[in-house]
Amino acid sequence: MRILLTAIGKRVQLIKHLKKINYVVGVDSGDLAPAKFFVDSFYKVPSCNDKEYVNVLLSICKNEKIDMLIPLYEKEFLTLDSDRDKFIETGTFLLLSNRNVLEICNDKWNTYNFFKENNINTPKTYLVEEIRKNQNITVDCPVIIKPRDGMGSRGIFYANNRDELLHIISSLSDYIIQEKVEGTEYTLDIFCDFDGQVISIVPRQRLEVRAGEVSKSKAVKDIRLIDAALNLVNKLNSSKGCKAIGPMNIQCIVDQNDEIKFIEINPRFGGGVPLSFEAGVDYGQILSDMISGKKIKPFIGDFEEMIMLRFDDAVYIK
Repeated sequence: MRILLTAIGKRVQLIKHLKKINYVVGVDSGDLAPAKFFVDSFYKVPSCNDKEYVNVLLSICKNEKIDMLIPLYEKEFLTLDSDRDKFIETGTFLLLSNRNVLEICNDKWNTYNFFKENNINTPKTYLVEEIRKNQNITVDCPVIIKPRDGMGSRGIFYANNRDELLHIISSLSDYIIQEKVEGTEYTLDIFCDFDGQVISIVPRQRLEVRAGEVSKSKAVKDIRLIDAALNLVNKLNSSKGCKAIGPMNIQCIVDQNDEIKFIEINPRFGGGVPLSFEAGVDYGQILSDMISGKKIKPFIGDFEEMIMLRFDDAVYIK
């Protein structure tokens, strides 16, 4: 199978895994993306907000006879979804959840409302504009202040008391304020087939995080986390017009009272997903089977517990 990955940046481990049985084409808006030296073929493309971005991808898909396009950058998801039919016309399947799912996941306020409407435990959350407008609303500090459409640790602020909070949010818009929960952090790697059925769930305990990306992680067979994540995805798929397709990662915290509190849903491969590959979930084979029309039997919880210790490497060019 021939796969196209967008925004490949430093996603070397992901590429190496998919290349085991697939031909992988990578694109990026920069010439110096380290992962370009690990794909079978590389193309420099415009940024995703360029009006020609989709046309360039369509041309690459046609010329490279791409079977599946897997986008890795959240800012491009809605744009690509709008042109999903154009990719199908070129023979390329877009591995991306549908628009209703994207609109829930890509906006942290929408995610919070989805959690509350479906009785999914989550930290108390407020809109910045709501607190600025009515400063009599009680907000229990400490809190985390995040962009509604943020990724990783970019643009995040912390406030330990109300004075700090009001000072920080005075010049912010399109942000949320979220209760800071102390506890053990987990990311759950989840994969759904074309029908939205959950195929695999692997909880990863976040042992160490650097610049918003996990550097040390442990795959754990925690049945309670697996069941809670399965319930969450099933409720997402039961929401009006929603269908989760392909990879997603869900973040949660088990607090000091042993309660699971879900934080966010990202409809893409997480940065730490290579641990799930090594633990026994062969995404490369799953994708190939999906394209060939094979029915995949779910193997939820069927993986090996192990620890991943990530480290920096380098590519040298002259």
